[in-house]
Amino acid sequence: MILDFLKNFSSKNTGKGSFRGVSFYIIDNSERSGGNRLIKHQYPLRDVGKIENMGCTTASTTINAVVIGEDCKEQADALIDALENPESGELQHPAYKTQLVYIETWNSRTVASEQRVVYFTITFTPDTDEESPTVVEDGLSIMGILSDILGAEIVNDFVSIFDTVSDAISFIEDCMEFGEAIVNGIAGAIRGISGGSGLSSLLGKATAFKAGLKNLFKAPKKTAEELRDLLGGISDLRKESKQKKSNKLKNTANEVVQKQSREQKTLTPSAPLLSGLNVGIAQLFESIELNIKNATETKQKNDVTNALQMLVDVIIATEVAKAMVQDATVAAKKNQSEAIMTHDDCKQAIKNHGDKLQALIIASSDMYWYQTAQALKDVKHAFITQLEKLSTKLPNGKIITASQTEPALVMLYRETGNAVPVGQFTRRNGLKHPSFVCGSQNYEVIDNG
Repeated sequence: MILDFLKNFSSKNTGKGSFRGVSFYIIDNSERSGGNRLIKHQYPLRDVGKIENMGCTTASTTINAVVIGEDCKEQADALIDALENPESGELQHPAYKTQLVYIETWNSRTVASEQRVVYFTITFTPDTDEESPTVVEDGLSIMGILSDILGAEIVNDFVSIFDTVSDAISFIEDCMEFGEAIVNGIAGAIRGISGGSGLSSLLGKATAFKAGLKNLFKAPKKTAEELRDLLGGISDLRKESKQKKSNKLKNTANEVVQKQSREQKTLTPSAPLLSGLNVGIAQLFESIELNIKNATETKQKNDVTNALQMLVDVIIATEVAKAMVQDATVAAKKNQSEAIMTHDDCKQAIKNHGDKLQALIIASSDMYWYQTAQALKDVKHAFITQLEKLSTKLPNGKIITASQTEPALVMLYRETGNAVPVGQFTRRNGLKHPSFVCGSQNYEVIDNG
């Protein structure tokens, strides 16, 4: 029997191959398969449906092989062990040359009339280091798009109020005073931060807006858009401040240790800085809100002033949400950050700012600003979703109690083995004198890994 097989085998043999060093003979023709991954949507009692093409399938190749000889069982077992390995392995084949492949399926069979022969059918797929495309949601882009939509919707809702108050000449003066108070609050907060090339431009915009308030009733849409752009421009300060921050972070760990006294002069700035971290942006908006509240609390309230207040509140809340997402994104990339550095920071931001956004959703609905309310819902959903996703990439803070008075640098190195983020540690815990961290006090330490 074996002689008859070998005669037939020699006529259709195409060569010798191996997988992971285990030899076999190739017989018959090889087969290749491919195609598209189609999803068929079919519906009851309908003759038509929908086809979705999810892209090409990975091409597979099937070959037929045999092992021959008195020890064919041992050879077959050795080949099966090689085929069962989950990792890719080296295949040598006369047609496909030498390449790394993954074994997709295999099967073996024996024929009673052909002793000392084991047949194999092997299907393999070439190994590749090309990563499959993945859908990655860019949280910052999503927030930017949604905030742009919200900005357009709230302007439209704001304009609608003038359909009912256009003839209310009696309170125009009150509206002008209220608008001026808002601008004064914005300008005062901007002047309260450290200088920068973007500040003079913003102050110029504020001055121009204040001068143009007389057009509030003549061109309410233009007035609302200018106020929206003025507030939105504050967030752009982060671009300039990022460059400043990057120039300050070029010292190595050795320089931090050797020049500790010099570094400590810059670790606790006397004035709030718009560092590359959005804590500066968020704090600035908090200052604006407080200034506006103080400046407008004694002003007369009417439909227009209420609308102006809602316009400002919604835009500020949206810009702060964007700033928080950006700060968490920076932290997740292992860059130094300030406002959001830990998993708990994200959770706290979701709770506090999420509640604020929800209150604005309700308030805008009460004013019949339904488009604004819907856009705010989208912003809130994206804000929470992105922070929850980013929070999983951030470390947890650890509260320690200092046993003795010692430099912040020493304490941080002992707890984490890394003294480089000493500036972060200093600002996080509000240390006025980093060289003398008082004992018996609690401090938060973040191990960034």
